[in-house]
Amino acid sequence: MQLKELADNLGLDEEDFKELLELYVETTSADLQELRTALEAKDTEGIHKKAHSIKGSSGNLGLVDLYDIAKAIDDRAREGSLDGLEDLVQDFTLAYEGLTIELGAAS
Repeated sequence: MQLKELADNLGLDEEDFKELLELYVETTSADLQELRTALEAKDTEGIHKKAHSIKGSSGNLGLVDLYDIAKAIDDRAREGSLDGLEDLVQDFTLAYEGLTIELGAAS
């Protein structure tokens, strides 16, 4: 991930963008836990709401890979389907953890 490029796309300097990413990591961590809880309960409406929130914040920051996975989760849940959602949530979790590792390395 290129912090400078992502920051430039939003018209921010790297430090401001990094602060936004840190806030994203915090809120997404909580949202991801709620998403997993909704998945365990087979609550497609709850999955949709959390995935939609994650999708929006990922997209706003230009985190395309995370956005794409969250969108796939959101779309499937909105259709009322649980098929493949566990795999998608796992894919999102791995991508999200990769971001947190990159942020740690960039500190």
